[in-house]
Amino acid sequence: MAVKPLNNIWIRRQQCPCGDWKCYIKYGGDGQVTVGSSSVRKETTLSPVDEVVFTPYVGQIFKSDDEALEFYCNFARKNGFSIRKARSTESQNLGIYRRDFVCYRSGFNQTRKKANVEHPRDRKSVRCGCDAKLYLTKEFVNGRTQWYVSQFSNVHNHELLEDDQVRLLPAYRKIEEADQERILLLSRAGFSVNRILKVLELEKGVKPGQLPFIEKDVRNFVRTCKKTVQENNAILTEKRENDLLELLDACKAMAQKNDGFVYSYTTTEHGRVENIAWAYGDSVRAFSIFGDAVTFDTTYRSITYNVLLGVWFGISNHGRAFFLGCVLLREETLQSFSWALQVFIQFMRGGHPQTVVTDIDSGLRDAISMEMPNTKHIVSIWQVQSKLSSWFSLHLGSQFPEFKNQFDVLCYLEDVEEFEHRLNHLIASFGLGSDKHIALLFSYRLSWSFCYIRNFFLARSLSSEYLKSVETFMKSILGRQSCLQSFFEQVVSLAT
Repeated sequence: MAVKPLNNIWIRRQQCPCGDWKCYIKYGGDGQVTVGSSSVRKETTLSPVDEVVFTPYVGQIFKSDDEALEFYCNFARKNGFSIRKARSTESQNLGIYRRDFVCYRSGFNQTRKKANVEHPRDRKSVRCGCDAKLYLTKEFVNGRTQWYVSQFSNVHNHELLEDDQVRLLPAYRKIEEADQERILLLSRAGFSVNRILKVLELEKGVKPGQLPFIEKDVRNFVRTCKKTVQENNAILTEKRENDLLELLDACKAMAQKNDGFVYSYTTTEHGRVENIAWAYGDSVRAFSIFGDAVTFDTTYRSITYNVLLGVWFGISNHGRAFFLGCVLLREETLQSFSWALQVFIQFMRGGHPQTVVTDIDSGLRDAISMEMPNTKHIVSIWQVQSKLSSWFSLHLGSQFPEFKNQFDVLCYLEDVEEFEHRLNHLIASFGLGSDKHIALLFSYRLSWSFCYIRNFFLARSLSSEYLKSVETFMKSILGRQSCLQSFFEQVVSLAT
């Protein structure tokens, strides 16, 4: 099987910062995942079961048997059953001139000789002799071929299914090619089948369990493709490594053309590119003026290349984000983040910001305390609030809205004593004393609560306008499927 060019697929980091690998974050704010070509938002689309489908009738004409099959299939789905192809009749002169489509429960299961095994599986058949059918006959009219309905019956001897049940019939469960590629990429990245389904649900903006396929289908698909994946894994790994080398070559070429461009990288013991970072002369000059408050965005990672994307932003005097630097990291560890911070300081000619805004990440927090001991680490309250639903909605149930309201209030309290008192009261009143996520928030409270960060210089880096400008930039550089070199060129076009 030929290896297709790699499509760079970016997803939000979903691993929960609590450290439990089984725990992941479902972002409730925007309901989207950036995946290569676009940011996929929740949309209301007309599904096959919502379309107006008319009842077939004897004498109805179709241009082709495929058109008739599609029509009958839509009718069947709308009415709570599925169909299958039965008999076809062929002649030497006309070719196939009759097609029979029947209800999936038509006929009876034929008794077969069981294999010589000790405990053969006794599978129950869904067939019950249903007589619902649509028969097609081909004819020639004015030299053109057409098909007409010669027989039709919609009389069933079994219960028809509701909309939420009929979609689970095997005939309607299909993994499209685009989804197959994503499933394989997520599988290679170490995602379990359950997490793969969660990612796809987020990507498509659908509710849990509303994908056009089920867990069993994904599991069977991964198992079937396992051999092929293993055979091609070495080729794909080589392609990924070559793309990283091409990115490094692009950085070297840019440094020769642009005196202000700077880059740095590390390699593994086998000589493979491990981490790589770069910045531009304009960024360095801008940092010397507006470098007191910066943001280090680590929201996205590429599952194609298995790297974390980190982007440094400053804030202009107009309150808008501007690009400072970019880094790709193989690992999300203290060592990797420490290297990223060291390189950033080096790029900015030894300059340290007064404050740095990040997401919750223990490795990153420890790295900042080591490499930037005089810089105040701030956790964006927007990042905290976006995780509350994933952390507490299931546990608190109907109490969650009230919990969130109280939490939102205490986030902006100005008095430290009042904040501490109300936070402890919130934890006790909702019975969260032993909850790992509330413990995580408590340990970070000096970084996100207003009363503890109000006296540090933040410019407007926590304002909604600034955050929107950061998100706009991120969408722009992640807004197309591309290899790493194309991604680099996209960053160049927006950052210079």
